[in-house]
Amino acid sequence: MSLQKFARGTKGTPHQVITNSFEITKLPDKVFIQYQVSIQPDEEYLLTRQRIVERLQNHVQPGIFNPRCVWDGKAILYSSHELKLPGGSSGEFAVSLLDRPRSARASSMRGGEYTVKISRVAGEDINFRELDAFIKGQQKELTSRVITGINLLQFLVRQAPNMKYPNNARAFFTDAGKRDIGGGLELWRGYFQSVRPTIGRVLVNVDVSTSAMYLSGKLIDVALKVLRARTPRDLAFGANSPQQSKLKSFFKNVIVEFSHRKGQRKIQNIVPNAGNFRFDRETQDGNVSTMTVQEYMLDAYNIRLQYPDAFGIMFGKKGVKEIVVPAELCTVQTDQRYKRKLEPEHTKEMVSFSTQRPQERLEMIHGGGGRGGRGNNTPVLEYHNSPYILDAGMVIQPNPISITGRVLDTPSVRYGASEAKPQNGSWNIMRSKFIRAAPIARWAVVSFINQRGSEQMLESFVNTLVSCCRNLGMNLAAPKFQMGNGMDVAKTICAQVCPGQPPDLIIAILPSNAADIRFGIKQWGDVMRGVSTQCLREDKVKKAASNPNNTQYCNNVALKINAKLGGVNSMPDSPSLRKLAQAPYMIVGADVGHPGPGVTTQPSVASLVFSHDKYAVEYSTFISVQEPRTEKISDLMKLMVRAIKAFGNKNNMPPKSIIFFRDGLSEGEYAIVARQEIADIENAIQQLWQERNLTVSKPKITFIVVGKRHHIRFFPRQGAGDKSGNCPAGFVADYGIGNPVAPDFYIQSHGGLLGTSRPSHYVVLKDDNFQGNIDDLQELAFTLCHSYARATRSVSIPAPVYYADIICARAAFHFNPALRYDDAATVSSGSENSFNLDLWKKEFKEQHPNMEKKMFFM
Repeated sequence: MSLQKFARGTKGTPHQVITNSFEITKLPDKVFIQYQVSIQPDEEYLLTRQRIVERLQNHVQPGIFNPRCVWDGKAILYSSHELKLPGGSSGEFAVSLLDRPRSARASSMRGGEYTVKISRVAGEDINFRELDAFIKGQQKELTSRVITGINLLQFLVRQAPNMKYPNNARAFFTDAGKRDIGGGLELWRGYFQSVRPTIGRVLVNVDVSTSAMYLSGKLIDVALKVLRARTPRDLAFGANSPQQSKLKSFFKNVIVEFSHRKGQRKIQNIVPNAGNFRFDRETQDGNVSTMTVQEYMLDAYNIRLQYPDAFGIMFGKKGVKEIVVPAELCTVQTDQRYKRKLEPEHTKEMVSFSTQRPQERLEMIHGGGGRGGRGNNTPVLEYHNSPYILDAGMVIQPNPISITGRVLDTPSVRYGASEAKPQNGSWNIMRSKFIRAAPIARWAVVSFINQRGSEQMLESFVNTLVSCCRNLGMNLAAPKFQMGNGMDVAKTICAQVCPGQPPDLIIAILPSNAADIRFGIKQWGDVMRGVSTQCLREDKVKKAASNPNNTQYCNNVALKINAKLGGVNSMPDSPSLRKLAQAPYMIVGADVGHPGPGVTTQPSVASLVFSHDKYAVEYSTFISVQEPRTEKISDLMKLMVRAIKAFGNKNNMPPKSIIFFRDGLSEGEYAIVARQEIADIENAIQQLWQERNLTVSKPKITFIVVGKRHHIRFFPRQGAGDKSGNCPAGFVADYGIGNPVAPDFYIQSHGGLLGTSRPSHYVVLKDDNFQGNIDDLQELAFTLCHSYARATRSVSIPAPVYYADIICARAAFHFNPALRYDDAATVSSGSENSFNLDLWKKEFKEQHPNMEKKMFFM
C-alpha cells in the first residue's frame, strides 16, 4: 500500500502537553531464544497457567531457569540464554500447586498436578536490530522480525506484574480501592501497558484501567447478591425459572472451589433443587443404586446439607459423567474477571469509578497511585526492579515524555440567519433558527406511563416542546394525545393513533425500564411503517415539565426531531470544507458492531453512512449482516455501489472525491482489513463506471481509520487546560508519538466535561485528495466533529463515524424479535450452538423506503 507521507501540520497555536508515555532509551542488548511450552492436562485459566510457569521457574528448577524466562501466557517461552534441559533441546518437568494457598490452586480434579514440556523452537533467535532500524527510518517495512521484537518487548514490560496480579495480558488489576457495585460484582482498578514504536524511538504507553470482577466468597452468598434476594430459602426455585436462567448466565465458566474435596471446577450449568437431584451410584459389590445428592454427601463425606432445596452447580462431560454439587459446598474463587456485557446500572457505576480528572490520572500513572507518591513508587512503573527488564539490559525512563501540539482554529457553525462561534467545544442556539426546518402536519404523543394525573404533566411538557420547536423555525400543528398499551405497541399506534394516513411523527413517553416497548416502537416506525419516532424517558419528561423555563432538554429533543424528519439544523464552516465543496464530494462513515461479549452465535452488523449534500450534514445509511466477530465489512463493495448510485441519483453526477472514515479497526487490523476494504471501494467504482459507461473521471479516495480504543492521553501544563483540566477543544498532535508505518495524528476535538478526555486517533492509509496537506485533512476532521446533528457541542469523532456507530447499536430493531439479537441472556459457546448466517439475513429487514433519505437513527 503506497502512502503519501504527510509533513507536520503548521496551523494553530502551539500547545505543550505531557503524555502518558515513557521512552525506552535502551533496547535489550541480548539475543533471545524461543522455546515451546506444553502443559498437561490442558489448563484454560490464564492465571493458573501463569502460576504453573512461575512455580516451574522459581521452585521446581530454579537452576535451569536462571535468569528467569519471559512467557507469552500461551505457548512460547523466551530465554536470554540457552536452557540446559535434561534432553538437550527439550525436557519434561512435574509441577504441583498442592502446597500453594487454596486460592492459588488450579481448576483440575487432579488437585493441581501438571506435566510441563519445554522444547526449543527451530528457527532464528530474536534480536532488536531490525526494530532499531525501523524506528530510525533505515528500514521501511514492518517485517515479521520487527513485529516479533515489539511483541517480546510487550512481554518483558508486562511480565513482572502479570505474574503477581489478575490480568487480561495487556492490563493487570488489584483490589486496592475496589468498589462493590452489587449484583455479585465489584470494580478493580489496574494499569494498562503497551509498547508502541514511534518515529525515532520506542515508547511504553501506560494508562489507568478498570475491570469488573466476580465477588469471591461462598457461592450461596454471591448468588443472593446476583438475585438481590435475602435468605438461602430464596435460592429454592424451579427448573426453567427466571432465577435459574439469570444464575446460569452470570456464573457460566466461573471457577469454584469445593469445601468437601480438593479441586476446583468451572460452572457449566445451574441445577435447581440440587440436594434432591437423583443419580446412579455404583456400590462396592458392583450393583447400581439410585440416590440423591444429599444422601450421597451424608454417606460419602458425613455432611448433612443445610439447604438441600437450594440450587447446585453441574460440571463434567455432557451425557457421560455429569456431576452435581450443592451451592453451599462451593466457594467462588478470587481474581476472576467478568467479561460479559454489564447491566445499565453497573455501566453507570463503571463510568463513575473510572472517571478521574487529568491531573489525578497523571498522578496515578506517574506519582505512585495517589497523593504524595513520586515516579517509580507506582507498581506499574517499577521497571528498574523488574528482573526480566534488568536481565534484558533495557532501560525505561521514569518520567513521561512531553510533546508540542497545536490548538486548531474553531470552525463557525451556521444557522438560518445567524452564526455561532463555539467556545470550549460548545455553543448556544438561543435566538437561532434551523437552516431548514421540517414541517409537522400530523403528529401524536403516546404515553405509556400508567399514573393518574400524568395528563397535566404531559400537557405542560408538550407545550414547552412545541414552543421550543417553533422558536427554532419549525411549523407544528396541534398534536394528538393517546394512552399507549405496552402489551401491543403496534396495535396501539396503528389502530388508535394513525388509522388513516400515517403521521409525520410519533413521540412516545416511556417508563425508565421499557426496553421492550422501545423495541416495538422503533421496529414499527423504522422498519414496518416508515414513520419517524422519538422515545423520551418519563423521568426526563417530568423534570422538563416541572421547570418550563429551562428549555435545554426540549431544545435537544427538537434537534433530534428536525433531523429525523429531513430538516437541517446547522452547518459547520471552515476553509478546508469550502475547498472540498468546489466539486461534488461524499463523506462516508463505516463501522462494524458485534453482539455482546461471549455471544458467538449471533451475527455482526456493518453500517455505512454517506453524505449526499454540499455541506456534509445530510446522510443516508445502508446496513448489512455478516459472520460473527468479523471485523472486515464483508459486503462493502455492494454497499458502496448502492451509496454512489444514491448520491448520483440525487446530485445528477457522481462524487469527485470520497473521504472514507473507518471506525473500529485496531492497530493489528490496519494492514489486512484496510487493504481489502480499499480494494472493495475501488472495485465498486470500477463496476459502476463499467455498468454505466461513464467517461467522467473516477472519484479520488482518501481512507482514514478513526480510533478511540487506545490509551494515549494528553495532560496540559498546570493552568493551560480548559475548565475541566483537559486540553482545549481542537488540540492536535502529529509529532512525537507518530506511527512509523502510516501518517497519523490525534485530535482532541471536544471540550472536557468529567474525567480525562480521550483524543481520537486518525491513521491515513490511502490519500488521493489532500496530497500530503496535513493541515487541510486535520481541519476537515475537526470541522466534521461540529456537524453532529443532535448536539450543540463538538463531539469526539467526525459525525458520520458517530452515526455509523449509532446504527450498529440499533441493529436489534431490524431483526425478528424472536431471535433476541444482542440479548445478554443468550451468551453461549460456539460448541453448543451453530451459527446460520442465511437465517439471520432472512430475518433482517432494512429501514422502510420512506426512511432512505432521512436520518431516522438520530
